[in-house]
Formats: sequence, C-alpha cells, structure tokens
Amino acid sequence: MNDMIPYTHWAYFSDEADARRCTQALPDFVTRIRKAASGHEWLLLAGRDVAPGRLPERHREVEEIVTRHGGKYDGGEATYLGTGRPVADPMLIQNDGGDDA
Repeated sequence: MNDMIPYTHWAYFSDEADARRCTQALPDFVTRIRKAASGHEWLLLAGRDVAPGRLPERHREVEEIVTRHGGKYDGGEATYLGTGRPVADPMLIQNDGGDDA
C-alpha cells in the first residue's frame, strides 16, 4: 500500500446543490464542500488514495463526473501535512471556515 499517495481533486460549482449531487457520484472519495474563498462559487474537494500510475485515468474520471454535474474541474494535488505525513481527508489541506459536506 506504500505505492499509494493521498490525492485531492478540486472542482467549482455555481450551485451548492449541484456540488452536493456530485459527491453522490464519488462514493469512494472523502468529500468536503464549502464556499469558495472568492466569488460566489462552491468548492468541492474530493480525496482518496491512488496509485501514481493511475493519476491520469483518475483525473479523466473525476473531470467527467464533475462536468456531468455542472461543475468546473480544476485539477488536483497530492495532500500531505506540513510534517510530510500523507492525509486522505481534503479538509486538512484547506480550512477557510466554510461548511463541510
């Protein structure tokens, strides 16, 4: 399992309800929804462990799901705490006081 990395995908939605519906299509992800830091959009963070060789496939899969639910996919990133410890919960990479899913 040490060949897996924690990875978080980012997506923006103009409507909170669309973002929440999108989370239902991502059942194997840890998800968080909050107001985006600027503007009127909603940020959806979807994290899970993935093998590095499967990242391109996962990107395409998540982008398709986000687009189908009216969102704008914004890529992703490996998620680690400042100590270098990996985390699967995207809430730990950005806590701006918004609501969680």
